[in-house]
Amino acid sequence: MPKIATIGDVNVDLIARIDRMPELGKQVITRDFQTHGGGCSANFSLSCARLGMETQLFGKVGDDVFGTYVLVELEDNHVDTKNVMLTDNKTGVTVAMVQGIERSFITFRGENATYSLNDIDVSKIRADIAHLPSYFLLDGLRNDYAKLIDVLHAAKVQVSFDTGWDPRGFMRETVDPLFDILPRVDVFLPNIDEARSILGLDTRIGPERAAEILLDMGVKVVAIKMGKDGCWVATKESIEYVPAFSVKVVDTTGAGDNFNAGFISSYISGKPLNECAIVGSATAALKIGGVGWSTYPTRKQVNTFLAERGYTGL
Repeated sequence: MPKIATIGDVNVDLIARIDRMPELGKQVITRDFQTHGGGCSANFSLSCARLGMETQLFGKVGDDVFGTYVLVELEDNHVDTKNVMLTDNKTGVTVAMVQGIERSFITFRGENATYSLNDIDVSKIRADIAHLPSYFLLDGLRNDYAKLIDVLHAAKVQVSFDTGWDPRGFMRETVDPLFDILPRVDVFLPNIDEARSILGLDTRIGPERAAEILLDMGVKVVAIKMGKDGCWVATKESIEYVPAFSVKVVDTTGAGDNFNAGFISSYISGKPLNECAIVGSATAALKIGGVGWSTYPTRKQVNTFLAERGYTGL
């Protein structure tokens, strides 16, 4: 079976469902409060494992109650966490405030911000592809992505990449290095807003043009996510639109990570790109029907969902 590694952020999500944001100095009552594992790298690894893939996670957490909680959850779902470092500092935490299906976040990055190339023993990676998410959140690693990708390629490991959103507003100092990183990437999985912001495009520029620019830069495969509006998958040879599945939405947190997991699991299994996008869309669609890691779909659930709609699964 193909193997997947992911390198990046691991944290805990504290999720409150509210009707409105509190005014300064005032209080609101939450209708629900939940604790879940989080961080794009951890999300991706858990989703891949539930899809039946052999998955390694490389990251860094504090030896505290949050770090213990998230590692136990991952191990219970068959993620290999042997390469997640434990330190005397704090695990990252994100407080998510959910209003309807909209979300706002407050993030303490904890040890995610200090995670660096020196913390990664590439010789321990046993994978066909390594997924690198959360570029903008990993300050300690950000300047070494190009070097890391070169080392991974030298070890015959492909690389998928998803920068995520830049909470600093896509400043030149964080965006400019991407023009050295992206030509090295095998599979790039941004959403449309991230792609436009990185490339300096306005909202009139569509995903086809964004994909064309990224391919011209040297990216081999581009999948541009557009939420309920589907996605575009492209290589130098072809570009194709794949619609999203229409489902009831409870919480979209982690939808992008689940799409990535479904897409990459299919990609390294040798499926055509449009099928990779269909599996990714199904994985995301099933996830958004609930809150947290417990709602990440299994391989059987994804295959059943697709079979009922006339598609081939994983």
